[in-house]
Amino acid sequence: MAASPSMIVRGKGGRKIGFLGLGTMGKGMASVLLDAFAMNRDDTKDALSVWNRTASKAETLKEKGASVATSPKEMAKSGCEIVYAMLADPTASKMVAEQFAEGLREHHHQQQEQHHHQKQKEGGSFNNNNNAVVYVEMSTIDAETSETIKRVIEKDQRAEYLAAPVSGGEKDAKEGALLILAAGRRAAYEKCLVDFRRMGKQSWLMGPECKNATDAKMALQIMMGGQAALLAECLAFCEHAGVDEKVWFDVLDKGVMMNPLLKSVGNRMFGGVENNRRWPRTLFQTYLQQKDLKLAIETAEKVNCEVPIASAVHQRYVRASKKGHAYEDFAGVRDAYDEKSTP
Repeated sequence: MAASPSMIVRGKGGRKIGFLGLGTMGKGMASVLLDAFAMNRDDTKDALSVWNRTASKAETLKEKGASVATSPKEMAKSGCEIVYAMLADPTASKMVAEQFAEGLREHHHQQQEQHHHQKQKEGGSFNNNNNAVVYVEMSTIDAETSETIKRVIEKDQRAEYLAAPVSGGEKDAKEGALLILAAGRRAAYEKCLVDFRRMGKQSWLMGPECKNATDAKMALQIMMGGQAALLAECLAFCEHAGVDEKVWFDVLDKGVMMNPLLKSVGNRMFGGVENNRRWPRTLFQTYLQQKDLKLAIETAEKVNCEVPIASAVHQRYVRASKKGHAYEDFAGVRDAYDEKSTP
């Protein structure tokens, strides 16, 4: 049986950190933190508590020393200094944050009862704000959802919210090579820096408002999805025009237009085509890129910005998903230009 999150033994100088969501990205990020914690001296060793809706996904982390919370509510009562959340979509992010906030309220009431006699002896009212947890939302969500979660988390000043979406894929998450775009109070950001340096190769404080981080992430997703779709279009053009696609790709590779994203995605596109146009269910999946582009387009409408290219690219990912590639690597957008497709 896993130890209760509130009963984990850690060094006197250690912190207690929570992680909510162990999906494609979250599991790798939590594992990086756990590995880093294991390297600390026993007297300063940090402890990690994790939660996932499908509990079996926490087993490998449990075996490595993490405790497993039964719910976001239990996580909120466990005494974590910082809790990171990495969920699949805005709906999941809001649901988990609401459960966590409910746990904070219940924990606060329990503390008030425990300190009732203390208040009578010392006078005044009990205040636990100095021990407020920092709740860090690292999922890709829109600014409106992020602001909603901020209000839920910071209600009654029991916790502080930091928006911190990441750029990178599953491999980057496992290797601690993500790019982290944070927004919120500098003090909260600096409290998380030691973990950000473990999970990512660089982090930035984009500004004080949630949208400073979430909108910057949207722009990155437009760039990422757009480059991959444009490469798929070029390869389809070569296919239709009778140009050797691999030779053309080699030409691209030797010029200034090539970059690590195009090289990696391009090679995976070739691999999928050679595998009867099927791509592995790994890395960054098509439905996730489709979701992120949709969020970016919706955000653009709210700020009165035209994004015709992003809108056209989004439709290509929709087509790829309809052709059965939704849960495959987003290099499957190559099949959105299959010569057998109809306009």
